[in-house]
Amino acid sequence: MRPASPQSEPDGLRRAVVIVDAASAAAALAAGADALVFEAGLPPGFVADLRARRPDLTLYATLDGPDDSSLDALMAQAPDGVLLRDARSGRDVAALGGRLAVCEAQAGLPDGATAILAVIGHPLGVLDARSFAGASPRLTGLGLDATAFAVVLRETGALAQARSLVRLAAAAAGVAAFDMVTEGEDCSPERLAAVQQNGFEWVVVRAPVSVAVRPRDGAG
Repeated sequence: MRPASPQSEPDGLRRAVVIVDAASAAAALAAGADALVFEAGLPPGFVADLRARRPDLTLYATLDGPDDSSLDALMAQAPDGVLLRDARSGRDVAALGGRLAVCEAQAGLPDGATAILAVIGHPLGVLDARSFAGASPRLTGLGLDATAFAVVLRETGALAQARSLVRLAAAAAGVAAFDMVTEGEDCSPERLAAVQQNGFEWVVVRAPVSVAVRPRDGAG
């Protein structure tokens, strides 16, 4: 794949946007988001309305850990997947997979219908990155929260090595690799091009969407 021009949006890089309300969802859709990631507290029926407006849209719910007590309420929205923040090892993914199986059975959903995106934000997760391979057939993406990782280390010198290890682990698991761009972080085309050049196929950003993306016909 040829490097993207520093003046334009990189081709092929897909993006999911974390939303917290209707306004941020509208902004994300208008910006051409490939997927939305919603947090707890959205009004009843909101996700169903999004599905009615954009049946092709992929929707994820966020969880702080495999034991997050909000899972039952989030599963009532029947998301396509969950984004597991601060995954420390494949054991977290396996544990969450077990809980999802129970929730799916209770909700009358097909077994395995809910995918998992696992985010590594701690050195323990990076050091045990190989454990994500084979952790669960639900795992479809493995990513790095570089901001959280740097806060724990109190420096950024190890980020390049962490990115490489996460990419290798994603390849070993046969899943997509993604990077996190936190709120207030640079979302310029140059920043997104760097994400792609680092070998990541997806980027997860937080709303409000300041990211320069391709406009889409009928988005929103």
